[in-house]
Parts: sequence; structure tokens; C-alpha cells
Amino acid sequence: MSVLILTGSLGAAASDAKVGVELAIMTDDQVRSAVAAAIESVRGERPVLQFESVHERSTAHRLAVQFEPHFETWNVDCEYDRDGQLQKTLEGIARCNSRKATDEILPDIIIHHRQGQGRDHNLLVVELKKHTEEDDCDTRKLELLTAPDGHYQYQIGLYINIEGGRFDCAWYKDGSRLR
Repeated sequence: MSVLILTGSLGAAASDAKVGVELAIMTDDQVRSAVAAAIESVRGERPVLQFESVHERSTAHRLAVQFEPHFETWNVDCEYDRDGQLQKTLEGIARCNSRKATDEILPDIIIHHRQGQGRDHNLLVVELKKHTEEDDCDTRKLELLTAPDGHYQYQIGLYINIEGGRFDCAWYKDGSRLR
């Protein structure tokens, strides 16, 4: 039996619901609270994750694990290939940096419904770096991934810079960085 959980207006969410997909709407504040709780859980893990020495992919994996209890009706993945592509692509992303040769991207963490498509099924996309402020490519990538008229249409984007044990967060919505 599928469950459809809706809050707010029915709009496109009702028409996009598919059998076997549990559709749950989370507010921006709920997402932010869930992210903050997951970050605190990663910091509290024992043995302690040595943020200074481990690769960012290790931290991304541990953060994804800690996201799962806070996003119970969503799937948390470090990569997912819904479109049947080997890599996700964003038209024009290669132009943002002379070192980037293709339009291929690999988000660090995505929170979505594996069986659904569109904005109602793509909740959060996370880019994570160590000791690196956002650059033009990170900014452009999150703008495109959260654009309401784009291919992926994530509701929210998040850039996390890890400095030691500190997680500095920059949020994106509707194709723009929130101030």
C-alpha cells in the first residue's frame, strides 16, 4: 500500500504521486534542523572521525549515514543513477573553471525518492569540501541543481565547508544562494 503524505497545497504533488512512492513534504526549517542534527551526530561518533586527515568522501559517507534517521521517508544516497547515465551532467558547467573538461558532475549526497521524478521527489543536494570556500563551479552547480526549471530541480542545495570540526553551511533554493 502506498502512502501519500501532503502538507500545504495539493498542486503538482498529487498528480506526480506514483504507486509505491511515499511523498512527504518537508519545510526548509525541517530540512535545516535535520541537517544540523546529523552534523552533530557525525561530530559525536566514536571513534571520532578525524576531519583534518580523512578524505571528504569519508566525511560525506558518514554524514549521509547520519541523515537517514532524519529523512525517514526519503532515500539518502551518495550517488544514484535514475536517468541511466554514468554521470549526471549540467549543461555549461565545464565553462565555470578552466580545469573542468566536461559537464559531468557527481554530487556528494542527494536526498530524494528513488522511484519519483521532479521537484517533489528531489529534496536536497549536498556539496561538501574541506578547507575550501565556495568557488564559481560549486556555486554554479548548486544554482543549476536547484533551478525550478532545470533538469534536476532539487528543492534545496547545500554547500558545506569543513574546517577542522566546524561545518560552515551555505544554502541554495530556486537557483540562488540564500543570504
